[in-house]
This record gives sequence, structure tokens and C-alpha cells, in this order.
Amino acid sequence: MKVSSILSIIFILMSCSDISKKTEINTIVPLEKQSAIHTINPYDSLLIPLSEGNMWFFDISYQDISTGRFLEPNQEFPFPQADTLYVHGSTQLDSSPCSLIRTLSVQKGGTWYTPREKGIYSWAQDPQDTTSLPVFSLTYKYPAYKNEKYSTNGIYVSVKDTAALISVPAGTFTCYHYFSKTPGPNGGIFENSVWLSKGIGMIKNESVLLTKGINPVRRIVQLRKYLHSNSASR
Repeated sequence: MKVSSILSIIFILMSCSDISKKTEINTIVPLEKQSAIHTINPYDSLLIPLSEGNMWFFDISYQDISTGRFLEPNQEFPFPQADTLYVHGSTQLDSSPCSLIRTLSVQKGGTWYTPREKGIYSWAQDPQDTTSLPVFSLTYKYPAYKNEKYSTNGIYVSVKDTAALISVPAGTFTCYHYFSKTPGPNGGIFENSVWLSKGIGMIKNESVLLTKGINPVRRIVQLRKYLHSNSASR
């Protein structure tokens, strides 16, 4: 199995099933026409600000865990060195805001996010998926406390920290650190760490697939710049 077939662009990699909602979600309504959304949840106070037009610019690198050496793109391993996430649009779901985040590298599908009582829920939509029956899962429990754990459907998540200081090209941020383990292909284990800063979004992501017979490679995503429509940008 090639490394490039294992490691793909990932924004959310934790999907602990907590609720299942069936609803039509095909129409995206511009946020400026949804003033009620801001009353329900002030976007800029969330771990992931979901206002339409918000953008996050990331640097991406890959590290050989056994040697510590950072890999360079080549024909067999043509990984991207940067990517951008943006809020494509929003709608209402059960009287709650629901926003679609996409990556510029794949401008179809994406991940839907909706803030609820226990935290931020998500549903990953495949680029070719036309289903109108999304199943949302608790992705980032919030508020949360250090060392808190939750698991569902074989996915284990722990809150490693709620005040981790993380330095990336965009600066230094106080972050919630979520760590998850997910069953991977061929009996492997996928480990994923995400650092989120309140009001900013994802600051850093480190992920690795541990599979027998495959030299593990760590994928590192770091925030380089962000542009938020309702807050200061850097």
C-alpha cells in the first residue's frame, strides 16, 4: 500500500456518533440573510468560527517517524505543501446554524459543522455524495476539561489539554488539544491530534497511520494565516 493512498487531506478525523438527524440540507443560504443564526450562536466565540467567508491557510509537511526526516514531494509521493479551508456557505438545521467547510484543493463535498449543546458536531460529505440524510456526530466536545474522554463506535477521543500554547507560522495560540484513535485499514490504528483555538479555529493537526509493515509517516498541518469576516485577521 502506498503512503500516498493512506494519507489524504484531513480536517476532521474524529466522528464519535452522538446523534442522528434526518433533514434536507441541499440548499445553502447566505449568512447575511440569517440574522437569527447570530442570536443562536455567536460565531466568533466558537472553537471553529463558522461565518461564511472565513478562511484558513495551512502549511503541510510529512515526517518519517523512524528517522525524523521531513520528506520532499516526488512522483510517488506528490503531497501538497499548502492548502486552504473556507466556509462555503450556511443553512439552518433544527433551528441551529449549520455550515459547510471545503478545501480549495477539492471544491466539492466538504464537511458540515453545527454547534450544539455538547460541542461541535460534524458530517463529512463525499464529493460525489448527493444524500439528503446527514448523520451528525460529536466531533469536538466543548466546553471540555483536561483529560476528559469520550468514545463511540470504536473511536476514542481524549482532551489532552485545554490551555496548550501552540506556536505555528501564524503565531502562538492557546488551544484545546483533542487526540483520537480510529481503526485503520489492514488492522492499523489511525492516531490524530487537533489543536483548536477559541475564535480562531484549527491551529495545528498531526496525524499518522500505524500499520504493520508500513513505515509510519506523520502528516503535519500548521496554520499560516487566517481571514475571518467577523473578527480580526492575521
